[in-house]
Amino acid sequence: MYLYRPWYVVASTPLPKNIVVVLDTSSSMKAKHGNETVLDLAKLAAKTVLGTLSPSDKVAFISFAAEVEIPLGKSYASHCFSDHLADAVPSNIAYLNSHIDEREAYGSTFYTDALEKAFMFLKNSENGGTRDKVILFLTDGIPTDSKQMVMNTIQQRNEELNNGVMIITYGLGAAAQKEGREILTSMANQDGTLYGVPPRGQVRKGQYIEIQNPDELRTKMALYYALFFDSRTKHSPKVSVPYLDAWGLGLITTVSLPIVINGQLKGVVGLDLTMIDLLEDVLYLQKGELSYAFIIDDRGRAVLHPLLPSPLDVFEDPILINITDIERGADFEQVYTSMTKGSAGTKDLTAVRTFSKGEWSLEGRVTKTFSATYYWKPIEVIGYSLCLVLTKDFKQIDLASLVSSGDDFLYHRLDLIERNSDLCRYYNTSSLRSGRSTVKFAAEAFTDPSRYLDTEETAGRVRHYTKFMNDRIGFVPNPGFKSDIRNNVIATRQAEKYWPSFHRLDSGIQHWIPWRYIGTYNGVFRRIPGGMNHKLYSPSMRPWFKKAVGNPAKLTFSTPYLDAFGAGYVITLSQTIYEGRSSGVHAETDRIAAVMGADFTLDYAYHLLARHGICNSDSTDETLEKSDIRCFVMDNSGFIVIHADFRKPDSSCDNNSSHFSHKNVENVHITGKEDLFPVAESLIRTGRLKRQACLNFQVAKYQHYWQVDAAQVARGVDEAVGACHRYQLLPVDNSNVFVGILHSRKDCSESTPIPPASDPTCLSCPRASTAAARHCTSTRPQACECPCVSPANFGRCQNHYIRPEEDWPACSPELPKYSGDHVGVLFDGAEQCYEFECSSVRSEFACSSAGCVWICDECVERVHCPALPSHCLKAAGVLSSRKGKRPNKQSFI
Repeated sequence: MYLYRPWYVVASTPLPKNIVVVLDTSSSMKAKHGNETVLDLAKLAAKTVLGTLSPSDKVAFISFAAEVEIPLGKSYASHCFSDHLADAVPSNIAYLNSHIDEREAYGSTFYTDALEKAFMFLKNSENGGTRDKVILFLTDGIPTDSKQMVMNTIQQRNEELNNGVMIITYGLGAAAQKEGREILTSMANQDGTLYGVPPRGQVRKGQYIEIQNPDELRTKMALYYALFFDSRTKHSPKVSVPYLDAWGLGLITTVSLPIVINGQLKGVVGLDLTMIDLLEDVLYLQKGELSYAFIIDDRGRAVLHPLLPSPLDVFEDPILINITDIERGADFEQVYTSMTKGSAGTKDLTAVRTFSKGEWSLEGRVTKTFSATYYWKPIEVIGYSLCLVLTKDFKQIDLASLVSSGDDFLYHRLDLIERNSDLCRYYNTSSLRSGRSTVKFAAEAFTDPSRYLDTEETAGRVRHYTKFMNDRIGFVPNPGFKSDIRNNVIATRQAEKYWPSFHRLDSGIQHWIPWRYIGTYNGVFRRIPGGMNHKLYSPSMRPWFKKAVGNPAKLTFSTPYLDAFGAGYVITLSQTIYEGRSSGVHAETDRIAAVMGADFTLDYAYHLLARHGICNSDSTDETLEKSDIRCFVMDNSGFIVIHADFRKPDSSCDNNSSHFSHKNVENVHITGKEDLFPVAESLIRTGRLKRQACLNFQVAKYQHYWQVDAAQVARGVDEAVGACHRYQLLPVDNSNVFVGILHSRKDCSESTPIPPASDPTCLSCPRASTAAARHCTSTRPQACECPCVSPANFGRCQNHYIRPEEDWPACSPELPKYSGDHVGVLFDGAEQCYEFECSSVRSEFACSSAGCVWICDECVERVHCPALPSHCLKAAGVLSSRKGKRPNKQSFI
């Protein structure tokens, strides 16, 4: 009901509230009313009251019978539940709701101790601010203890708080009879004359509310705030703290204003705004790689920051944290104080940016420190403050005006262009037989990103895009792009000069390299062969882009993953592209303009390694099972990129099964690969593979991951592990990977060493699908020794994180998720762009083209078996998940 919503309450009573809910749980509350007990209805009413609160309010909950019960914080970080008021943020409200649900009825009804505790909560939370203070007291019985003692407690404790506390009492059952009515009315009026405790001084009188029908309890209790309405108050619009929209719009805020007629509150008018619409200029700020902006509210809580998820990518109520948890510089306090006071200013500081190294939950982050100038200014009306952080040497670099060739632009919406004979089916998507590239624009490419996201693209709009991009004389008006987008489109077109073999899809190379692409920071994405992408697709937010930025100037390999278009398991090779210098020579500190990448099939990548001779001992025949050599490629986070096992089918060995797939391929870490335990053990023991961690603000957890110490392995490693194993690890120049060879003696009986871990259960965590799902069971976060998570110590009372001695840095936010990185359309009747019959191939290397796998005719758990009849087969399971299905239109409009 709207009357219980925080936006309605905040507009009606603009002062923040300190509120204590006191609930009777004595035996009499077991009484039945219909199918429920009175206690069930009372608990629902209490939770409804909590639902009216905004994060600017503070709250406590007390239940009482013969004894007082309060929520017990599990640590110092949450002690406010037991002796302080807690901020009414979603996480705290959820905790209190769960505590309320657990209450049971028992015992007698002692008022005094409950009132003592309620006043203690209010006193401990005094901070000098102007706030409404109220105790909501619900009971169905008269006090077992002395009524005089009850009134003395109220009088004495309220005097300690300058008589600023209002008490609202609710009576039902016996408490709604004469004796109960008298004591509860006296408590609400804070006048104990009937019990020999006359009033002293002026108090804030409350109200006694009698409940004859328990069904009315929720409604009457939840409208407590009506007593705080003051018609003399000059009301101004109130902006709520961002919260999760129930209809899937991400984070929204409500702007509300009360309707007052003749001094009476008649209602509240409200307007919901998505945070994307409200803050899009900040969210899509394009001022180079390092510069950024953030926004806080008047209490210093971060509303928007690069280290927090985008408002569009939040799927649960956010943890509202103080900006000082994110901006940790020693000199930031001056900026913080000024911003929370609503002032403006500038200050030169040292800033730190955190970037993901790919998949944040697995590969960790990299930080860059730079000299910056902080510019801050209040945002009028809504009570926020904006800060712009610019690198001190920032200069906008624009490409020289480039001239389009006049006919080379092709937008990715192939469903909105005129169909012709060039259209064909490429794996499980549509493409063009000529192999032309297509361009997709992310929201940040537009001057009005929200309009792009909210507006359905039409054939007419696509024609406008095309005419503008192909315009040679400046005649066609700009359809809404930022000023540098057209030049970036023309510049990325030059990449096709280096992709000549892709100009036609019958060239053959696409058998092993299905895709090449280039993406810019400002939202231009060019892919060849062309095809359609999800509307929310942004190249700068994808793992391949993040991974390259985290390894600047290096050839960056991803771990294997299943291609969204049906090309099977692929590995991405990507590299950063820098803004131009006249010399053509670049350094890692230069500004990154774009990232280019190519996808290789997993089998092809393995064959390239084997063909260079380094892994020839890793035979392609059945001696593989008897060999004492294991060859692999590992990235600088310890994840396996290439391994012979990745080419084996699953244990079912069902050649005709539609579930044919590679097993144990994605996110395989060296600490979880049993045959490589000797290597992992040595790398960890010698400090070459080091445990790292970062703090994930949004889920209040530490993310643990591994990092190779590049300095220690720069010249390679050649080391024995016990008496049975010896391994070599060599860095691949200018890349993020290492080639490893493990030699194991076949005649050696020594047990295989296991990588050390203070918490052994952490070693088993690679069985989870993502590191975010792998929880360390140790009570000490430092004990975790593999990619997993452990709880962070979030101070709910102070609304900040209590960091360990390591003062671990922040994680970058999780990358956005939506239904598929790409969107494919299979047009009815479209022919294959090229015909490649797996069954006609006679060699294993040729079979490693996308979508084909070399298997044995007999049911064995091996791929390499030339002694047995073998042949090449289409991996049906790889393609069947999408084949023949049309996507939801909304995913790309």
